[in-house]
Parts: sequence; C-alpha cells; structure tokens
Amino acid sequence: MNNQNESAGSNYNMLKCIWMSSGIIEYKLCDKEFDCESCTFDKVIRNFSSDDKQNSAGVPNIVNIILNKLENIKYDTQIIYLRNNLIARRILPNTYYLGVNPVLVSYLDNVGMMMECSAGKNISSGQTVMNFFGEWGTVSLSAPMNFSIYDKVNNPADDPMKSKWFAIIGAIQQEITSGRLDYDGWDLMHKKSIKIMSDIKTNYPAVGPTMNDGGSNVKYLHQLLGNDKYLEILKSLIL
Repeated sequence: MNNQNESAGSNYNMLKCIWMSSGIIEYKLCDKEFDCESCTFDKVIRNFSSDDKQNSAGVPNIVNIILNKLENIKYDTQIIYLRNNLIARRILPNTYYLGVNPVLVSYLDNVGMMMECSAGKNISSGQTVMNFFGEWGTVSLSAPMNFSIYDKVNNPADDPMKSKWFAIIGAIQQEITSGRLDYDGWDLMHKKSIKIMSDIKTNYPAVGPTMNDGGSNVKYLHQLLGNDKYLEILKSLIL
C-alpha cells in the first residue's frame, strides 16, 4: 500500500502545472503535456502576474518560470530529436513534422520567427532553416541533414510559439539517422540548460542589471542578462 501511495504521489507531482510548482497558484494540474506555449491558462496567468514580482530570494519571476519549464521537460520516445535543437515526428514513411526542441523554446524571449525556406525547396545539411529574433538579436537553426520542405504547418509570423511543429518535410531514413541526437546527447543538453538557469538563480543579481531601481521591469530573461549574454546562452544550447 505504501508503494502504491508513493507512486500515486510521484505521478501527482509530475502533473503539477509550472505555476503550481512555482507556488504562484494553489492548485492546477497540467492537461497540455507541458506545452505552455499553446496553453490558454498560461497566457492568462502571464497577463495578470505582476511583471516585477520577486520571490523571497529576490530572483525575478521569469527565472523560476523557465527553470520549472525545463525541469518538467521529459524525453519523449515519440519524438525524433535532431541536432541544432530541431525535432521531428514521423507521419508517414519518409514524411515528418519538423519543429523546435522544447528545451530551446523554454529560453526564447519575446520572439519572432521566420522560416528561411519555402515549400517545395530542397534543404542541404548546414543550410539555415529558421531564424528567431527579438530585441535581443537573432539566432539561427540550421539543417542537421538533407531534406525537402513539403509544406508549412502555420504562419510563424502570427504566433511563432503557438505550435511546436512548423513544417512537413520529406527525408529518407539514412538522413534522419545522420541528423539524430541520441538520448545521451539530449540528456547532456537538458542538464546543461537546467544548470544554466540554476546558476542564474544563484548568482542573481550579480549577473547583470536588476532593473529594480526605477528602470524597466524584468519581464524577459534577456532584460536580466543583457542581450550579449542571452545570445551567448542560446547559441551554447544549439548542438
């Protein structure tokens, strides 16, 4: 019975919404598989949360939000993890959805996105596939393999993080294998991403301007770290 209770408790903790885990709300279990970017509840809470709310250690709320997102990301056996923080999911033989790794998405601040390649184009390994941009600058994701773009899933200019999938692509199995990031590679990147945020939380406010002295409120990570440091972190996560 104790083992059953412990198992139930563990499952319950894994279902906690990031807002519940961070103590901002009393009770909310996630029913979106932690796809916060498409969660209406997440958007509502963000709108009503005070931008300058600090936790007891003085760390801006955005740090805890990102850290909780990262800690709740699990390796998904239904997803093919690719190098350069791209992901794929098989639809049909040699046909896949193409998207962006949730680990990188967790870090993206106030972002716009542009697909560099249109439908019907053949993409070579190393060619830029998409650019993410914001007040902080631009970061690019390049193809880890050769493939063809069949179609775009949505219009990234409308809401770039609305869906994790951005295109439908065609690629033979050998190319998917050559661009694949194995579990050890994914685990290394995941742990690295958590350590980066844990260090920011520990070292704040020494990492950069706090903006708590009458300046702008800290709403995004790049405001806390500065654009150069923020871009440096993003690029370090693109394997």
